[in-house]
Amino acid sequence: MDEREIREKLKDCGIRLLRAGLVQGTWGNLSMRLDGQYMIVTPSGIDYRRLRPEDMVKVDIRSLQYEGELKPTSEKGIHGGIYAARPEINAVIHTHSKYCCVFAAARRPVPVEDDRLQPFFGSEVGLARYGLPGSEQLQKNTLDALGNNYGCILAAHGMVCAGKSLDEAFSLCRALEEYCRKYIESRYREGERSWN
Repeated sequence: MDEREIREKLKDCGIRLLRAGLVQGTWGNLSMRLDGQYMIVTPSGIDYRRLRPEDMVKVDIRSLQYEGELKPTSEKGIHGGIYAARPEINAVIHTHSKYCCVFAAARRPVPVEDDRLQPFFGSEVGLARYGLPGSEQLQKNTLDALGNNYGCILAAHGMVCAGKSLDEAFSLCRALEEYCRKYIESRYREGERSWN
């Protein structure tokens, strides 16, 4: 896939994330691997409805230096770190989706009881310890929590899902958000006072 196609796919996926209720306004970010050295990421502070393919930013995966006038997302380190550590990963999405953020606010990992999700998330979706947004500490904590899985919760922040393709990363974001919704609602209906 060439750079122009990647830029188009990221623009389209931003709209899909909005329509699915996984992001609001300028919150969240997404990227795709261009090659072994570069990734294409969404810029900082531009609403997904206004994003154009040419607004995407080309960033070096390891040095995080970027080309052009627009700044890349402040979470570029998370994206670059995942690509550097996981050669099979070609897309990363970070969202602040509603039900995943319940777990993020509670600083709790997500127990995975659905056999269909366990190949991607393991027996629980890991929890990345808190780090300031955009910090190296958050990047390290995210990589630790992600391990060899395809998603994790960021304490007091949101969630990250990765995939071999952008479609896979998007599908995992939707699946994790829906799973978190069902998990929370089932416990609320049952009147449980604890998630244990």
